[in-house]
Amino acid sequence: MTRLIILLAILSMTTLPIHAQVLVTVGDRSVTSEQLEKAIRSAPFATQFPALDEDEQARLRGDMLQRLVNFELLLLEAERLQLDRLPEFQMELQAFETGLLSQRYLQRLRETIEIPQALQAQWREKFGTDLDAMSAARALTISRYYQILKSKRLTVLRKEYGDLDETELWAKAAQRDGIEVEDQVEGFRQELMVQKLLQTKEKEWIPDETVLRDYYQTHPEIGYVPERRHVGQIVVDSRELAHTLRQRVLAGESLFKLAAEYSIDPYGREHGGDMGWLKEGEGMPELERALASLSDNTVSEVIETPKGFHLLMIVDRRPGEQKRFTAIKDRVRRALLAEKLPSYMESLQERFPLQWHMADRLP
Repeated sequence: MTRLIILLAILSMTTLPIHAQVLVTVGDRSVTSEQLEKAIRSAPFATQFPALDEDEQARLRGDMLQRLVNFELLLLEAERLQLDRLPEFQMELQAFETGLLSQRYLQRLRETIEIPQALQAQWREKFGTDLDAMSAARALTISRYYQILKSKRLTVLRKEYGDLDETELWAKAAQRDGIEVEDQVEGFRQELMVQKLLQTKEKEWIPDETVLRDYYQTHPEIGYVPERRHVGQIVVDSRELAHTLRQRVLAGESLFKLAAEYSIDPYGREHGGDMGWLKEGEGMPELERALASLSDNTVSEVIETPKGFHLLMIVDRRPGEQKRFTAIKDRVRRALLAEKLPSYMESLQERFPLQWHMADRLP
């Protein structure tokens, strides 16, 4: 992965046209920088991406590139197995194409609706500068015209193509009018191929529920729900001050009021020491050890960490528990699949070798 991150960092500095760069060859298929950038723009982190530092951007690019490579590997394997020849596959693909054609035709039909100028003039006279009312009147009118237009067009199509399902009639009309959806259908075909392959492997790895139960028995941590604690905290820069504040809390003063006045932790100071609900195991080791034995509504001893000297208090808690298999069966399934998948992907790389390009530019 380090080598991959270096490659992606070099890529971000290159001046070559983005469409000209093949990043990885997977068997007889290629993953390009154009595909990578498109995937990044579509990712949940897209809006935050420009604000990240170079190392984090390179790491995310590397992760996304690996996902694209894995997709191509799975697609090649699905094509090798000819999963697209299965009758159920063809039915799903046809249904998708028919639905998409129908949707595009109806969208185009709606876009042909024009509201008469005289009616728009009436709205301006009636609503004046009330833009919300104008918009509502426009939407209602278009909806009415659209229903009338659909009904008339459907009658014509039934005379032309017979008594087919309504969706099929719209799809026929779309094909007749030259509406093209080939790119979208091909994209769906590829995704469906990969989906069918993974479903096949899942049945192979998990033939029955017994496999899942056995996996749960050997991995009980999957079902453990950590304790959650509502924590109050003061952090100061000296042991002496922390000890003094602890005595004041023991004397009856509020830990939260003292945190708002004395804490050097910005979040804690701003929120009056209220750290919210923290999950067991998420804090620094020193704090976790103290919280594990701390009673509710009791101030802790002074705890030293690299961030300062802490006083803790648990004001409420939600105990941890071990979930039964039946309650988390799907979580167990996902964990087992996540364990199986890496070795499977390695076997696919042996069948469809990868060639990483621009390697000659790496140190």
